[in-house]
Amino acid sequence: CCKLASGKWGCCPLPSAVCCNDGVHCCPEGTTCEVSTGKCKRGDISLTWFEKVPAISTAEVSNVQCDATHECPTGDTCCKLTSGQWGCCPLPKAVCCSDGVHCCPEGTTCEVSTGKCKRGDITLTWFEKTPVLTMDEKVSNVKCDATHECETGKTCCKLASGQWGCC
Repeated sequence: CCKLASGKWGCCPLPSAVCCNDGVHCCPEGTTCEVSTGKCKRGDISLTWFEKVPAISTAEVSNVQCDATHECPTGDTCCKLTSGQWGCCPLPKAVCCSDGVHCCPEGTTCEVSTGKCKRGDITLTWFEKTPVLTMDEKVSNVKCDATHECETGKTCCKLASGQWGCC
């Protein structure tokens, strides 16, 4: 979670992301934000930065529907597994890799031969899909308090600001 220019919370579509001080963008872990160029930098390598999305309020939280009988937790992406069944990628709007096991953040491509996600000259570790939830399973988000919750499988954590975050 990162503060948006509006002062509200936003989410970067990458785990352990670096929040840029422009209040709009973020970069992959291990890179730095270069606001003057609109890029993420690591040494001599630069790539286009990612845009944060607004955090969802508890009134907007719902699971992601894969089909009539399968769903993934809020914030995940439905992807087919090697078995042909649905799986869940723990990223929003993820790219589902053709190996049927992994996925990558939005705006990257799967490099199956290297086992990495690629965006320009930057490579990121790819993510493993998790089992899909069936509608007959009781799926509920984790309650932090009366007005805040985290998606299924995450933990409520207090941020330094005193606000709730999801780990």
